[in-house]
Amino acid sequence: MVRLLIVSLPLAASAAWAQVPEGWFEFPIAIPAEGSVVDVSALNAEPAGASGFVTVRDGVLVDGRGERIRFLGTNLTFADAFPDKELAPGIAWRMAALGINVVRFHHLDNQYRPRGIWDPDYPDFQHMDAEQLDRLDWLIYQLRERGIYTNLNLHVSRWFNEADGFPNREARPHYDKGLDNFEPRMIELQQDYARDLLTHVNPYTGNAYVDEPCVAFVEITNEDSALQFALGNELYRLPEPHDALLRGLWVDWLREQYADTDALRAAWDEGSDPLGEGMLRNRDFAEGTAEWVLEAPPPAQGTLEVVDDPEHGRVLHAQLTQVGLEPWHFQVHQTGHTIEDGRLYTVSFLAKADPARTISVNVRYDVADWRMVGLNESIDLTPEWQRFSFTFRAQEPLPEHTRLSFNNASVVGDVWYADISLRPGGTLGLPEGESLEEGTVSLPPHSATAEAQADWYAFVMELERRYTLGMYRFLKEDLGLQALVTNTQATYGGVGGILRESRMDWLDVHAYWEHPRFPRRAWDPDDWRIPNTPMAAALGGDRLTSLSGYRFAGKPYTVSEYNHPAPNDYRAECMPMLGAWAALQDWDGVYQFAYGGEPEDWAISAITGYFQMVGDPAKVAMFPVAANLLRRGDVAPAPGELTLRLPEAQVAELVRDHGRGMAGLWGAVGITPERALSNRLAVAWTDGDEVTLDGRPVSGDGQVRWSGADDDGGVFIVDTERTKVVLGPIAGRTIELAGVRFEVGETSNGYAAIALTSMDGLPLMESERMLLVAMNRVENQEMGWDAERTTVGREWGNGPAIAEGVPLAVTLTGREGLSAWALDVEGRRGEPAQMGGGAVSVGPPHRTVWYEIATQ
Repeated sequence: MVRLLIVSLPLAASAAWAQVPEGWFEFPIAIPAEGSVVDVSALNAEPAGASGFVTVRDGVLVDGRGERIRFLGTNLTFADAFPDKELAPGIAWRMAALGINVVRFHHLDNQYRPRGIWDPDYPDFQHMDAEQLDRLDWLIYQLRERGIYTNLNLHVSRWFNEADGFPNREARPHYDKGLDNFEPRMIELQQDYARDLLTHVNPYTGNAYVDEPCVAFVEITNEDSALQFALGNELYRLPEPHDALLRGLWVDWLREQYADTDALRAAWDEGSDPLGEGMLRNRDFAEGTAEWVLEAPPPAQGTLEVVDDPEHGRVLHAQLTQVGLEPWHFQVHQTGHTIEDGRLYTVSFLAKADPARTISVNVRYDVADWRMVGLNESIDLTPEWQRFSFTFRAQEPLPEHTRLSFNNASVVGDVWYADISLRPGGTLGLPEGESLEEGTVSLPPHSATAEAQADWYAFVMELERRYTLGMYRFLKEDLGLQALVTNTQATYGGVGGILRESRMDWLDVHAYWEHPRFPRRAWDPDDWRIPNTPMAAALGGDRLTSLSGYRFAGKPYTVSEYNHPAPNDYRAECMPMLGAWAALQDWDGVYQFAYGGEPEDWAISAITGYFQMVGDPAKVAMFPVAANLLRRGDVAPAPGELTLRLPEAQVAELVRDHGRGMAGLWGAVGITPERALSNRLAVAWTDGDEVTLDGRPVSGDGQVRWSGADDDGGVFIVDTERTKVVLGPIAGRTIELAGVRFEVGETSNGYAAIALTSMDGLPLMESERMLLVAMNRVENQEMGWDAERTTVGREWGNGPAIAEGVPLAVTLTGREGLSAWALDVEGRRGEPAQMGGGAVSVGPPHRTVWYEIATQ
């Protein structure tokens, strides 16, 4: 779940605007014309659910006829979920025409009318607004009639207030996530909302949502996991009375595991490791700043010095006088250390800051790829000295290339450090004076022994199990819900998240390529950055291969939020890469996040924020291609299948040792991200005690190829009978695929995203109607890019959006009698394109991003 930045933009061009750059053109992409070549609405069976409910068979989703169904979706959020009723039929039509067959309703529970479902006449968040509910009912009905299913999210961003019985909201976790997994009254209120919404009868369908076949999916809670927060610090910071509740549950669980305090101490003290000798050089600053490095690359400006402090003697003083471009552009570190894999180490120090700030302390590589090797903690510094201590277990360090880093936050001001040490050991078991009988056992810190940490994670996993299964039973048994149910995203909690969600009807995940970063204040519209690079150049560091490692064998798998957010120059790659990869890995559904931002955006012709696709040709024009790749099945599942088998009884230990990720577990059996190009990945449980791999890696069949950046800059290719895709730094190059040759002209950044797809279901060598999409950069007019092209701040510019033309020649081997046309913003035929001997030449003069190639 992400928030949406909404910007206000004019809807029509103005004479005062700067001239559109040469080679660019206005392209206010609109509702696809019915029957045009870009209209793929025929993929939808109307109405959705007419043959019955979506169910699971043999580990995949099937419709009421028992036929395999895959989903290409989008998200409607906040006020977008409650449009004016006269707009709903057009919204449903446009979505169906683009190939969308599921909509995820998200953030319904965040606000009062008009941006949420709650009635503003009540101070609490417990009374649904009748007008909003009617708008939602009507939209769901219109979507159903166009063959579009519904995914209803229950708890997304409701943050209980004092009227709900929960004062001091700001002291609790954001949206009460994690806490709502075990706080009884919060769980009760979640069930009340589920009952009110799902048993409500939609007057336009005549069914309550528990009995409505077009409601295919229900998600209990969004990006919400007590285990995820146990792996960080959130559960250690709960205000009263919630902290006391958690500690009471913890002691109760321990009493079920151990006979008495002596037994607990015996278990937890195993593996205690006293502190060893200090490892840091010049830790007393006797040699000034020698061995200590300040990282503040331009435009950041800062200094590092040693000063005398009346209380602590010689201390290190770092000052930032001008902020940098990234949140990590104010760091102090010491490099060149060697630590042992699997051994415990303790970092301790004194620190203060003026002004106060949240910093992070970490131990990581001091060379690319700069990965963490066991410690990454956030702490709050104030103008008063505080002592901090963290013990961690080293994870795959690089000899002679480990660094201790303090990321001081890119905030102008001062930070001081004293008595810094890095020492082996430092882990103790049950603290002296704590007693199981007296109920005084505290929550174990991250520096606890391995056994204590495993108990902590096992306890939190049990809280999640009770919550998840309790909510599932309530929905299915008490309410009689027939839709499929999942809890939250499987990536939340690492392998423990997979265990939690494997008990549900299907598993779901989220991912974003180059989500905007906010170096100083969350969601600051003036102060944000993106790296602005193509994912095609990042094989292995991308989002798609990493998501592949979370699929659970025998369960459907979806990605309900995915995006390459604007204004990334390369985001035209988003939809074809997503559609092709989902088909290759045999996933059941993917959703772009999100459709729009505000009700007035439905027909806007400009890019209105990071995530919205409405008005963005880079996303909209590639949707029909993605629909053909995934829903029509143009890309077949990868020929190989690899299953990572994990010992179910040891999940708490795996969480302890591998944290929130899965890459280490796949790497332990020798599987790198590139293997997913030719092998479907899945996770399963074993009764054994070892991590093993079922299946042997096979070579790919060539239908999807993805080269690394070191090979040719990173090129992604789809080469199937009915669809061809080439994207990456391909300008000035000729790409030969089976039966089709692409000769790409020069572009401003050397990049292009090209797709050719049959629109009549026949192979391209026989098709009588084809869609060609050719894109590079798409942006608003007068967009206010900075010099590094990493942000536009608030200067999102004006509509209509403009696109850079791509010079291109496409040859279909052996094809004769074809004609080609440039298409307008609705996909209608415009002027003819040059065509001869099976070759079509297109480019900037046609002022379009898509073309039709046909026999007539």
